[in-house]
Amino acid sequence: MWRPHALGCHGDLAARCCAPHDPAAAADDDGDTMPDGCEQAIAERFAPVIYHSSDETNFPTNVDRVLHASGLYFYDDGCDPDLVRPVQASPAQAALLGWSTDASCGPHTTVRSDATRSAGKQRTFFLADLPRDLRAGSADTREWTTYAHVYPNAVGGVTVQYWRLYAYNDATNDHGGDWEGLHVVLDDELRPFAVRLVGHATVDTAPFDAFEREGAHVRVFSEGGGHATHASGASIRARGCDGGPCAVDPGDPRTFVRHETWPGGQVTFPGGRRSAAGALVNVGSRVAPLHGQDFIRYSGLWGSPGLLYGTSGYWGPAFNETAMRRDGFVTAWCAGMAGEHLEAECYAADVSR
Repeated sequence: MWRPHALGCHGDLAARCCAPHDPAAAADDDGDTMPDGCEQAIAERFAPVIYHSSDETNFPTNVDRVLHASGLYFYDDGCDPDLVRPVQASPAQAALLGWSTDASCGPHTTVRSDATRSAGKQRTFFLADLPRDLRAGSADTREWTTYAHVYPNAVGGVTVQYWRLYAYNDATNDHGGDWEGLHVVLDDELRPFAVRLVGHATVDTAPFDAFEREGAHVRVFSEGGGHATHASGASIRARGCDGGPCAVDPGDPRTFVRHETWPGGQVTFPGGRRSAAGALVNVGSRVAPLHGQDFIRYSGLWGSPGLLYGTSGYWGPAFNETAMRRDGFVTAWCAGMAGEHLEAECYAADVSR
């Protein structure tokens, strides 16, 4: 059973993390030994501020909106021509799960929509790219949902991840379904000491104190088009500055769209217009999702297969390829995780080509 160090039991986290007397507050429906109420409190306390470039063309959205506009398919490039088989139009989250097939070309190994991860994006279930007019993300910022994943870590503390979904990546390798994230790592006194940034190929760790902050909320910067998470906006192109193109600068409100990811947060645009931000949703664990977030168990792609690996759709958080170990350990989802269920939580059950 996860228990924080006694010195961490103070303030608004105490009742929800250290001594939850209310049975509802002590519930652990995702089975990771942490009270779910504690997970939510920690996620809210350390939720980041995301700075999107003023030059961004594809803003965040949410899972349900993408699913409604998409369709689930099965793909096998071992056929001639390539097999593309429709499975479910506009699937609800639960409808992503439970599908299997071995009716394709080449060796007939069964592919499951909630267990099989395609190493080369060649034989897999996938969600079709959204129509071009929907790739810019949600115009209504109340649909900019942030998805949290909270779990006990190996230093006796807690790691909280924050994931955001973009309908499309229009950087160097254009593809559908772009998931990006960061981790805030707490010690056994529930004090943050590190941040992990999920990039294109690596998960990079830096001290918490190295980040600009607004209270307990770190500032991070979303790369234009590609959406990878950065510690600084200095390398991210912006527009609206005097003298032509410039970089994202928190001191210059013309260069960014500022997104507060905690409940009641706001989105601020260049020029000062403000609107409400979307929800912060705790997805729970992959083996036991919370709040109906069954999408986390889906092991297929979040975009259509392309001509190249890099132009094909991407995986969701629990099957993300960034820094994945040779043995298949999903680092972006399980870095530093403690517990008895690492095999089920951190590895795909099956692998296809």
